[in-house]
Amino acid sequence: MKKVPIVNGSERIRPDGSQKKCILFLNAGLYPCTTGGIEIFHYYFVKALSVHFPLIVLSTCDQQFSEPSIISKSIASPIGRGQTAFTIYYHTKYLLKYRNQIGLIHIPYASENLFQYYHVMVMARLLGIPYILRISGGRMYPGRPDFLHAQYFRYAHGIIGVSNPIKEEYERRYGREIRLIPSYLPFLTTDLSKEKLRRAHNIATGRLVFLYLGSVKKLKGPDVLVEALTLIGKSYLREKQVVVLFVGGGELEATLRAGIKDNGMDDVIRFVGKVPYECVHEYYRLADVFVIPSLFEARPLALAEALYNGLPAIGSDISTISNTIRHEVNGLLVPPEDPARLADAIRILVEDPSRREKYAKASRGQKEEFDNFNTMVMDYVTMYREIMSRGKANGIG
Repeated sequence: MKKVPIVNGSERIRPDGSQKKCILFLNAGLYPCTTGGIEIFHYYFVKALSVHFPLIVLSTCDQQFSEPSIISKSIASPIGRGQTAFTIYYHTKYLLKYRNQIGLIHIPYASENLFQYYHVMVMARLLGIPYILRISGGRMYPGRPDFLHAQYFRYAHGIIGVSNPIKEEYERRYGREIRLIPSYLPFLTTDLSKEKLRRAHNIATGRLVFLYLGSVKKLKGPDVLVEALTLIGKSYLREKQVVVLFVGGGELEATLRAGIKDNGMDDVIRFVGKVPYECVHEYYRLADVFVIPSLFEARPLALAEALYNGLPAIGSDISTISNTIRHEVNGLLVPPEDPARLADAIRILVEDPSRREKYAKASRGQKEEFDNFNTMVMDYVTMYREIMSRGKANGIG
């Protein structure tokens, strides 16, 4: 059996010289193969975690890492992503292959994806390997059938929620204590001036830049923002020298692009498309206001990064956004899926530069709140070590 590589360093070698148990890390996708927020998070998190543990990473991406302590295996189906039988086969294959080396399994949980990892939970119980659940999305739909979801939680050796609303909701549902570990990224900054970046991105001096950054899909509300801008009208946006940038790609991009062009608004609404994460900080730097009109967010990292970069924000008044945007302190909150109210909020910040600066100053004052990636990693490391030190899990019985 192939051994998980050992890298020199006290974190991965016990005092007696033997190898530590590894962590089996499961996820659907990884950056840069997939460019959603959760995939970007997983990529940087796995790299940071590999400093402390050997890892086996299973994903639908053929993603290789330079870190020698990571074994990465693709479980991408040749007949389409997410084919259940194919996924079960490869999860089973690698669980059996590495069963003597795995000390813990990290399972992402979402209430609408019961059978994506249910078989892993069953096998973990049979093989006596502890597992943890990390709840980071899923819109918090009711679990169906509920008794099967309850088994995930009953047998888990640790459960992590990435926001207070998620923690509180799932503690209520399943009666298990959930540890709150908010997600962070190693946010980047640039020394380039706003003016230089705007010239580089063909944005004229004096324009007021509103920024939408994220997947262009229904859940994130880009269509709500486009409708709000349509209500405001192209004449007003041109008069006030407003330009709105959509940075990201997704299922609605082509439709929204076509509609904007048909309405003659493509000079004030620009779709940039997908941008490597290593470059997104340039857009935060050149922008004046951040807009997040999402219908649901588990832990909105794009919003955290916007505030980290000192931007005032307009966002949907949902629990996981309203605990970051403080209404009339660092931004404005509007009801979700309400383009008229969103249009009103945009007009307010267009017309009132002193209010924009007040909110931006408040955001800059929060910067340290979002500079916690390394602390977050160590919270996971501590939890993993606690669980792995207890030894094998009990089998099903």
